Amino acid sequence: MASNLEQLLRRLNLPYAICPVEPVSDEAVEAYRRWIAEGRQAGMAYLEKYDAVRANPELLLPGARSMLIVAFPYRSEAEIELPIALYARGRDYHDVVREYLNPILAEIPGDSRICVDSAPLRERYWAAKAGLGQIGLNNQLFVPGFGSYCFIATVLTTTQLPPYRPFEFQNADPCGECRRCIDACPGKCIPADGSAIDARSCISYITIEHRGPLPAGLRLRSIYGCDVCQQVCPLNRDIKPTHIPEFAPSDAIKTLTLAKIGNMTQESFSAIFRGSPIKRTKLTGLLRNLNQLATK
Repeated sequence: MASNLEQLLRRLNLPYAICPVEPVSDEAVEAYRRWIAEGRQAGMAYLEKYDAVRANPELLLPGARSMLIVAFPYRSEAEIELPIALYARGRDYHDVVREYLNPILAEIPGDSRICVDSAPLRERYWAAKAGLGQIGLNNQLFVPGFGSYCFIATVLTTTQLPPYRPFEFQNADPCGECRRCIDACPGKCIPADGSAIDARSCISYITIEHRGPLPAGLRLRSIYGCDVCQQVCPLNRDIKPTHIPEFAPSDAIKTLTLAKIGNMTQESFSAIFRGSPIKRTKLTGLLRNLNQLATK
C-alpha cells in the first residue's frame, strides 16, 4: 500500500480492513434470497433488485480487485431531549463519510468507487469476512472498541491492495447464550436464530421507511428509528464515543422538543433537518410517528 494512503488511514483513526474482491458465498446468497422470498424486506422493494450484483461486487465496478472497508463510529455522548435514534442526531452519514473518504480515494490508483449504504453491496457481510467485526443476533456488525454504533463504508478499487485483517475472533458467535436483544425488541422482529430481521415489524423500518398509516394500536418510544436492540446489548458496554464532530447533534436538534415538532411547518422542517437523515421520513412521517408516541 502506498505510504500516503497508509498515513491517511492512520490519520483518520478509524477501524478498517482490506480484502480481495470475490463472489459472495453460495450460502449467504441463498439466505438473502430466502429473506426476500419470505417478504421480510417489507416495503423496501429496492432490496429485491440487482440480485447478481449483490452476489458479486465486481459487477459494481468492473475489474475491481480489492475492498477497503472502514467503520465510522457515530455514538455521541451529547444528550438531547428528542427521542430519535442515535445515528440520526448528527449530519447525514452518506455525506460525512464521503467527505472523509474522498482524500483516500485520491491516493488509490486506478478506478475506485465509494459505497455508503447506497449500492447493492453486502456491507456487513464483507466487513465480517474481512475481520472488521462480527455480526450479532440483531444483525448488527459489532466492531471491537465501538460496538454496533458504526456506519460501514466500502471503497471498491481496481487496484490490488495488500489484505489487512485488523481483528481475529476466538468465537465465531459473539452473542453466545445471550438473547437480550430478542427479548427487548419492541417489534419482536429478531428471530431466535438471528438469521435476518423481519422488517415488517421492525420499529426502525416502520418509523422511517414505511409510507402511509402506522399499524393500529402501535405505541412508539421514538419518533425516528429505534436503538433498543443496541441499548440492551452487553457488547455495547464500555465502548468509545465517536471522535467525528459531524455526528454530534446540531444546536437545532439539541433544542428541539416534541411540542415544537407538533407545530412544525414544512419550511421549518426543511431548515432544521437540511443535511440530516431525518429528512428521509418527511414532515408527514415525523408527525405521523409523533401522534403514536407512547408518552403523548
